Amino acid sequence: MSTLWRVEINPQTGKIISNQQILDKHCEFPIVPQQQVGQNSPSTYLSIQRPGVDTNKEIFGAIARFEPKSDNLTIADCGENRYPSEPIYVQDSENPEQAWILTVVYDGNSDSSEVWVFDSDRLDDEPVCKLELPSVIPHSFHGTWKAS
Repeated sequence: MSTLWRVEINPQTGKIISNQQILDKHCEFPIVPQQQVGQNSPSTYLSIQRPGVDTNKEIFGAIARFEPKSDNLTIADCGENRYPSEPIYVQDSENPEQAWILTVVYDGNSDSSEVWVFDSDRLDDEPVCKLELPSVIPHSFHGTWKAS
């Protein structure tokens, strides 16, 4: 089972200073805002199991925000038979205080895919936008977004 760990490395020696599990839940694809890579980030976004599912039989059905200082975990449950890709953090270019979390959700109920957009600070609210895609995006397809 994959879990979230914090590893501190001495950049001069390459030696591990500390190694600590910080979230004891099955999760993958952790990300922090690009400008905070390599620093103490207040939030980590990741793919996670939906609460109450059999982790041996179910793939990730939710995304989450973990705040290590408070150990607060906020889960955006996508619903039964819906499977999000890894969360992608996108900062608002006009307002750096605002950011969005994007994920492609495959809906096994309707065999369709949508892009769901969440307010990065309110993952427990409904998505602010759902964009229907013209065809199914295979689950586990990984990628990122670039403004043009």
